[in-house]
Amino acid sequence: MVQTMSITPRTSPAWHDYGRIFLAAVWRHRQIHALAIGTLVLSLLIGWHTRSVPDFGTVADFGLYLLAAFWLGGCGFALVKLAWLAIVERDPHPLSSFLRPFGHFFSNGERLANGINGIAAFILFASAFGVLKGSISILKPFSWDETLMRFDRFLHFGREPYEWLWWLVSSPLAVLGLNFAYNFWFVVLVGSIFACAITQRDNALRHRYLISLMTLWLVGGFFVAIGFSSAGPCYFARLGLGDDYQPLTDALAAAARSHAVWALQTQDTLWSGYLNIANGNTGISAFPSLHVATAVLIALYAGARSKLAGALLGVFAVLIMTGSVVLGWHYAVDGYAGAILAVIVWKTAGLFIRRFPAADMPLR
Repeated sequence: MVQTMSITPRTSPAWHDYGRIFLAAVWRHRQIHALAIGTLVLSLLIGWHTRSVPDFGTVADFGLYLLAAFWLGGCGFALVKLAWLAIVERDPHPLSSFLRPFGHFFSNGERLANGINGIAAFILFASAFGVLKGSISILKPFSWDETLMRFDRFLHFGREPYEWLWWLVSSPLAVLGLNFAYNFWFVVLVGSIFACAITQRDNALRHRYLISLMTLWLVGGFFVAIGFSSAGPCYFARLGLGDDYQPLTDALAAAARSHAVWALQTQDTLWSGYLNIANGNTGISAFPSLHVATAVLIALYAGARSKLAGALLGVFAVLIMTGSVVLGWHYAVDGYAGAILAVIVWKTAGLFIRRFPAADMPLR
């Protein structure tokens, strides 16, 4: 009886502490949660009006790609780390040393609370955004493709942007590499969210990135996308607008005969959803390019933490911009607009965080 009485005081405060830490984190994340919940409410209203539902088949495919990437990446990291500990550092217990940081991670209440709040808010937001994106072409049919095509030609001295990149378009190996980078964008995105969300120091930079990412998608990926409703070069002929991009289509089809070009299958899947052939619709939208915009935003966030990381992810953003044109997803102007919008949102979010801080948090 005495032993039971002595144990209780030592265990109860720990649970109370975790609860206090978590509730404090919820309050600090109130701006992020409000943005996610507001987007959810908007998606419910829009979804009720358009009867739009996400294409869960495509979502599942991306989920499998992500799971495979994390599994392969995690196994590779574990093997390299264990080899380093055993061979370079000559650790007598490499497995124990490898697993020890994981125990520290899951016993850190602040890190867990930050991670749960940040990741949960973005999952809620992304689910709602899927409905909004699938509703764009329903709310406003595609009407800007010809204008964007002409603007592309004007900016690029009377030629299509893919013509300037023909040395890449005509190389199946280059197309494969750009397609891999374009798909790897999703892994980089999720990795950036995860790395940002689980940061122990809940600083203004962390909140700035999460707010910027959600604002960029909501404003650029929905409101601006409705105003400039467009499908992109890969659907130009399917919309009955002409064969201006037929050389690009033929080159990608030729590349697919020797190397996998996953973009072609994904484009067909999205078109089937648009025509209501498949169940659900993940949405087709060209302007602005969210792939480019998000890649630029990630580079800006990484650059605020490390100049080297920012430079590397800046190069990755250039690859995404190039791939968006070579693979026929976007007009070049879509990427330019996405990059500019990312910078504007990042700067605006910084001013907002300074004016309305969620808590007394350090800037970095």
